Amino acid sequence: MVKAVVDTLQRNMKQALAGGDLKEAESILARLKKEDPLSVATRGFELEFYLSSERFAEADALAGQLCRLFPDSARIMFLEGKLAYRRKRYEEAEGRFRESLRLYAGPQTQQWLGKTLTQEGKYDEAESLLHLVKEHNRHALLDLAWLYERKNDLEAALKALDEFIAGNPGNSYAEEQRSRIRAKRLEPEELVSEMGALAGLGEEVPAALFPEFVQRLFETGQSPKAREEIMERIRSMDARTGVRVAWVCYQARAYDLACTLFLAHLGANKANIKYLAAMEAAADKCSRLPEVVAAYHTLLPQTGQFYGRLRSLTRRGKI
Repeated sequence: MVKAVVDTLQRNMKQALAGGDLKEAESILARLKKEDPLSVATRGFELEFYLSSERFAEADALAGQLCRLFPDSARIMFLEGKLAYRRKRYEEAEGRFRESLRLYAGPQTQQWLGKTLTQEGKYDEAESLLHLVKEHNRHALLDLAWLYERKNDLEAALKALDEFIAGNPGNSYAEEQRSRIRAKRLEPEELVSEMGALAGLGEEVPAALFPEFVQRLFETGQSPKAREEIMERIRSMDARTGVRVAWVCYQARAYDLACTLFLAHLGANKANIKYLAAMEAAADKCSRLPEVVAAYHTLLPQTGQFYGRLRSLTRRGKI
């Protein structure tokens, strides 16, 4: 009877996590911890729940325990790899994924190892893995497109996206990426001209192309126009577009705009060390560090790591 209950709970937990129903997943996890508290399956679900909920501090603490308790579990090693990847600890992620593959050579782990190797610039092995995986999961074509874009092989990136869209028509993410890469192939003046033509027709530059558009404006010496375009849309940008534009502004040394956008989307990027460092640098350049400090204090109850960043700023004499 107990086994039947546990089996049902495990199935329901998988469904809740796959569907992103974190409230339901938390409820099921509580029951699993009561019915089957010490099993590798329950502990793995707990780690996966923390990952899905972006409760990274708790995930890190639990991962350390599970690594010692279940060193021969391919699933635990895989989840620890995902955690390290999400925390941008790519060398650690690679090691965990390789160990998981040694224990069980599953395509999901191969895909995540390919993604990790791409982050590390190890493109040849990453490409080989992702080509193997795409026969099992066509979403690996999106990872291949990203790999090729990082290599600046835009033709190959478009080919991978075209192949994915042929089997997944109407996928908005893939179509946005294809439009963005097509725009990236244009010379700066061509893209600015095309987007200007849209404006002349009373149409707004699509969100997927907006970061490329303002980047080209900066590159062609049209900084005032870039600023004007950003300020017109700054309140209506979705998080993904806002972060991309923040990086464009940072690279163009428009530090005041970069700071505003980084601060606006801090909540969703509070675990991204590179993001936080760039935000602090931008704020320092435009004398807005007090705003960053205030934002950190607001988020302290959720993210204890900001104590360390505040101490670092104090030691460096920034605040």
